[in-house]
Amino acid sequence: MKRMIYIPLVALGLSACGDPSIEEELASANDRNEELQSILQTEEVALQKNTQRLEALEEDISKMQSVISNPDIDAYVDIVTDYSDAMKQGLSDLDTLLSDNADAQDLSTMNASFEEIEKSLAEAIEAYRDGATSVELDEYLVRRHSAIQLANEDILAALDSIGNGISASDQNLLDQGLVQLRNAHEYY
Repeated sequence: MKRMIYIPLVALGLSACGDPSIEEELASANDRNEELQSILQTEEVALQKNTQRLEALEEDISKMQSVISNPDIDAYVDIVTDYSDAMKQGLSDLDTLLSDNADAQDLSTMNASFEEIEKSLAEAIEAYRDGATSVELDEYLVRRHSAIQLANEDILAALDSIGNGISASDQNLLDQGLVQLRNAHEYY
């Protein structure tokens, strides 16, 4: 009797798998196609976002170039700088006047000095108004200008109250004017 040796086909590398069938190749190709389409869609979205960012950057650059070459912007910056310097000086002078006379019983002794300070602040506000109306402002600067105008109105009203408090030697009225003056900074 002959002995049969049983050797599995797998051990010999002769499995039934062999070459994939057409259906398996088609399924694999479809899977790969879906994967590539998903990657392509992701890349298209990223490209759209990058395109939008580049367009926004180009718009920003264009705006900056128009601002850089706009003499009205430079003029407005100079106007605001002069205004700011004059306002700081006037408010510093007012602070010094009030500090030096903090213990004064008769506030009206500050009247002449206050009137000079009030006049310099009013002149700074007027110079700003005149200067700002002589330049063409872009949308952003129009908003800044409007805020400064509102602050100026409050500053003038506060100075009026402070002046009335000094003239009448009324500490409460003076304090109300100082509160108004402090609140004017909200517009800046």
